[in-house]
Amino acid sequence: MANDGHVVVKIDGDDSGFKKAIGGIGDITKKAAGIAVKGVAAAASGIAALTGMAIKNYAEYEQLAGGVETLFKSASDTVMENAKNAYKTAGMSANEYMELTTGFAASLKQSFADTAEGLEQAAGVADMAVTDMADNSNKMGTSIESIKLAYQGFAKQNYTMLDNLKLGYGGTKEEMERLLADAEKISGVHYDISNLSDVYNAIHVIQGELGITGTTALEATQTISGSANMMKAAWSNLVTGIADDNADVGQLIDNLIESAMAFGDNILPRIEIALQGVGDFISAAAEKLLPKVIDIILSNLPQLLAVAIQLIESLASTLINNLPTILNVGTQIIFQLVDGIAQQLPALIPAAVEIIFNLVDTLLDNIDTIIDAAIELIMALAEGLINALPILVEKIPEIIMKLVEAISRNAPKLAEAAGKLIEALVSGLIKSIPALVFWLM
Repeated sequence: MANDGHVVVKIDGDDSGFKKAIGGIGDITKKAAGIAVKGVAAAASGIAALTGMAIKNYAEYEQLAGGVETLFKSASDTVMENAKNAYKTAGMSANEYMELTTGFAASLKQSFADTAEGLEQAAGVADMAVTDMADNSNKMGTSIESIKLAYQGFAKQNYTMLDNLKLGYGGTKEEMERLLADAEKISGVHYDISNLSDVYNAIHVIQGELGITGTTALEATQTISGSANMMKAAWSNLVTGIADDNADVGQLIDNLIESAMAFGDNILPRIEIALQGVGDFISAAAEKLLPKVIDIILSNLPQLLAVAIQLIESLASTLINNLPTILNVGTQIIFQLVDGIAQQLPALIPAAVEIIFNLVDTLLDNIDTIIDAAIELIMALAEGLINALPILVEKIPEIIMKLVEAISRNAPKLAEAAGKLIEALVSGLIKSIPALVFWLM
């Protein structure tokens, strides 16, 4: 107990483990702090980028909205509402919709009276025209830029890009007049080429007759590319709305979620079907290709075996020609290997015994299979030997003569090696007698 009345507990012992644990905790804390700092930096960078995008989009939005108010006046609210919905009706952001609409609005207004009613009618035709452009691009595969240029050309009474719409009409004024006449036969309404509203309405009739009208809105809910465009446009609207204090950000988020869910509904079944298709392809390929590959191999087996024999003969010839060198190098390697094994023999013998025991156990466990395989191998070898017997019989005298000559020529060396081997064995046995006696007792 300390003088001040506090109880002090002192523990004697090795505190290295405790210090190591504290140090480890410190390292983990440092790493976690580093990761957190990087995460915060990445988040800050992302926020900065998003903020920059929002400001840029909103600056464009302000300018475009001002143009809509100037051109459509009392009907500007209608155009702005149509722009908000363009993400699903035309696969465009509000900014893209307004930019496209203001591109031909001045010419379109000339088709209507400069009244509130006339401006509303102009706003309606403008919405129809933008939707028709998107439908044509989706259905016919033409880039939206080419179609925009065509519509802007029509506003200037330039019809050279009429064929961009791929409706079956060439790029001339006469072809546009033919389109108007065909539309009149379908709708019963007369269309005047000098009236831009009539031109856009006639195109709308022809596209309706060809089944093009409404495809963008339909594809936004039923196709991958359509829902992807809708989702992209909804995201662009949300980014713009972040910097707009009058925007309904909650609704913009709902629009993005709705389009993302539509995209997911369209793409997930395709992924599932694609994966199943890959599996079916692999299965069918294995079923159909493997037999054909085997047939090809079997039908070309004689040629393959000719090639194999030539390869073996070439290899054998090379070995025979280089046999003295190979034997010389091999002898040196064997001497070095034997010397190394001899030095490590005391350590190797226990391990070898263990390996042998494990090998025997494994062989015994699989003896039935091994015997069956051995019988098949023996039968195959026997058949091969029987087939090759005439050649072997012919070569036996030559083989025996060369073997006898080799033994005779190396008799002194063999006798000397045998003597050394016997001497080494005897010496080893004598040294091991104490251990053997102890083991026997």
